[in-house]
Formats: sequence, structure tokens, C-alpha cells
Amino acid sequence: MSESIRITVPEQTVSSFVVATERAPGDPPLAALRRLPAPFAAAAVERLGTPRLRIASYPAAYSPWNIGHATRVTDDDDPGLEDRALGAAHHIGVQAVAASGDRPFGHQLARAVAGAIAEHLDAVPVDVDTGQILPARSRADTRFRLADGWLGAWLQNLRAGGRCKASEDDVDGCACVGFTTRGLTRLGLPELQMAGVACPHDLAALNVIRTTAQRLLPMGERAGPRTFARDLPLTGADFAAFWGAASPAWTDDPVVVRLTPFSPRLIRVGAPEEFPGTLNEWLWDELPPVLYDLLTCGADD
Repeated sequence: MSESIRITVPEQTVSSFVVATERAPGDPPLAALRRLPAPFAAAAVERLGTPRLRIASYPAAYSPWNIGHATRVTDDDDPGLEDRALGAAHHIGVQAVAASGDRPFGHQLARAVAGAIAEHLDAVPVDVDTGQILPARSRADTRFRLADGWLGAWLQNLRAGGRCKASEDDVDGCACVGFTTRGLTRLGLPELQMAGVACPHDLAALNVIRTTAQRLLPMGERAGPRTFARDLPLTGADFAAFWGAASPAWTDDPVVVRLTPFSPRLIRVGAPEEFPGTLNEWLWDELPPVLYDLLTCGADD
């Protein structure tokens, strides 16, 4: 087996957002777009009506976008947002085709526009690619951080919604947890997956996925073939960069993960081949404590 992985970064990728609203919007609300922060405002007016920024409205019953999986990920927003999204009468779609040199800005712009329209109409913005209801705090942030809802992976129900009966002290007592990202393809990368994780390691496994995504992120900046090692070292600086922080989250040796291509658009993340135990034993034995402790982190100014 080759010890390297080869991917092809596409020249163009597409992102889609839906504003779920109770009333038909009429023409695109240009007033809302002009209130966007720089540099989004000028770019929105310039690109509107081109493939780089299209806005279309449909009655929900005839909408080409499926937002039946819309999920409120943070506890900061109204718990009724999910019901409002699912029950909305109209869908306003905001879509962007972004070339490699326009990523991630082109997708940030589309998301900011969706957020501005949602605020203007008192509606609910949904990221179609990840299924996430956009958190209000990140809709118009001009900085790019994967942590701002771009990854499409988050903690699920604790202990499989109460169905898991394995002891919390058993390192390898179950395999209830799995994560598959849903936001990396629009950034030019394959999605990442880790499966078979025991419940006590859910946050640690998620943080490994987050750090791996951050480590690979520069690979998607230019179109064309890319090659990288299957054994990928993850550093404390990678984990910090995921959050937009400057100080490394740990300063000890890197954590090495093994990457295994499953399809052209999916890579599985696991323990290195030379580790003698299971995935869960590796998570418990080899990870720095911060990966078990840190659920969220603010960005540096």
C-alpha cells in the first residue's frame, strides 16, 4: 500500500444556504446587503446575479433545497429555530460558485448574505451543506475560522441518547460514536470520518477530526493534484488555528493520525498502524488532555 494519498482539488466548488421565511421576499433585499460589513457589502453588489452569487426564492413546497435536517448546534440561539425552519412557507436560496482563488471568501460572502437576508426578514438561515442553522454570532464575521460552523461535525446525543449501557470507565466499552464532516468539499477537500468511537472519547475524537481538517485546509487553496503522507502529524498549533487562536493548544510532540482513503471524497481518520491497540485505546493513551477538555474556544482578536 502506498504511504501517500493523492487528491485532486477542484477548480470550482459550490456552497448553498437557505433562508427559511414566512413571507415571500419579492426582489432581493438590497438594503440588507448594503448593511453587510466590508468587504462583503461591495462584493455582494458586484457579484449579485452571477454564478458567484445567486439568490432565488421558491415556495417551500417547490423548493429545490432540502432543509429537513436543519439542526440548531449551539445553545446560544432560540430553541424554536428548528421548528421555524421546517415550517417556513418560503425558501430563499443563496448559492455561490467559488473558484480556487476565491475560496474561502466566495463561500463566506454567500453565508454572510444569507445571514443578512435572514436578519432583514426575521427568518432562519440554514447551511444546506452541513445542515446547521447558522449561529447569529458568526454569520457576518469577515475572518475565516473552520470553527465558525464550516466543518459540519459536532457532538451528538450524549451516550447515544441514553441507550448506551457501557461503563463510563471502560476505555473500549462501546462503539456508539462516529463523525463525518459535511463542509470540506466546498473548500476543495475530501470529507473526513472517524467511526467506532466509545462514548467517553466523543469530544476527543471530534477534536482530532477538527485538527485534521485544519492541518489539511491549505491543500484546498489551489486547484490541481495534491499528495500528502498517510501518517499526518497534528500539532497544538493546528488545533489552535482551528479556533482562530495564536497560542498552541499543546507544545509536546505531535499526534500522528493515519489517513485511509475510502472514496475520492472521503478519508477515514484513525490510529497509526504501529499502535498495538484499538482506536479507543489510542484515543485514551496518546492524546494530549486538552483534546478531551476543550469543547469551544474564542478567537484571538
